[in-house]
Amino acid sequence: MKNGISLSTVATCVLPGEITQAPTLSAKRLKDLDDLLSKLGVSCGRMVLINEALTHSSYSAEHSGCNDYERLEFFGDAVLKFVVSEYLIDRFPDYNEGQLTEIRAVLVSDKVLGEIARTMGLDKYILLGRQVQMRPSIMAHALEAMLGAIYQDQGLFHVQNVIVRLFGSHATEIDRDEVKQNFKAQLQEYTQGRAQGLPAYTVLSTEGPPHAPTFSIAVSISGEAIATGSGATKKEAEQEAAKNAMAKLKSE
Repeated sequence: MKNGISLSTVATCVLPGEITQAPTLSAKRLKDLDDLLSKLGVSCGRMVLINEALTHSSYSAEHSGCNDYERLEFFGDAVLKFVVSEYLIDRFPDYNEGQLTEIRAVLVSDKVLGEIARTMGLDKYILLGRQVQMRPSIMAHALEAMLGAIYQDQGLFHVQNVIVRLFGSHATEIDRDEVKQNFKAQLQEYTQGRAQGLPAYTVLSTEGPPHAPTFSIAVSISGEAIATGSGATKKEAEQEAAKNAMAKLKSE
């Protein structure tokens, strides 16, 4: 047993149509996960889904039979964007599509997700491999996976309540421009206002181990490379590239 997880396995349904092997959860791990769900005001019938949402790929690589959070993160990202989009339309009925897109982009960014996850103390529940240290991006991705898991187990209504409670105050801050740093939206508005089309982002390289990559991305306008950026995720690298492009364009 390691970190409260027994290495014996049982068959369980993770996502519709897929049967995989998942770990049997110890009483301690179940209690920890139940405490976390209590903080969110939800319950879960399939705790193995919550455990999966909090399992990093570095941990699953060291423990056969453990699924990592990447599939649930993919699903949770879509759920989050849908719920946030509906919430913003109701919250800001006079805002146009561009304004709503800008707020949503910041609201669902790794930066805000990481801040929310840190406030929740989510890092205490995430399973990592022996050589990996906790990072804000890991917490952000695990939170998205958690939202996907809650939807899978409890449905849309419950995950909507969770998302509104966690993200509602941040929407207000972003609207007040206290944490607004969406350089991609700024660059897009700049280029479209000058009939230059949409900026294009290209991955130049990916370095480092699979569990801690660094992406290098270039941004081009009208086919011409303008600037580059790097980050722990493609989103971060694109934002950095857009920020550098804006600085260059303004200086010219």
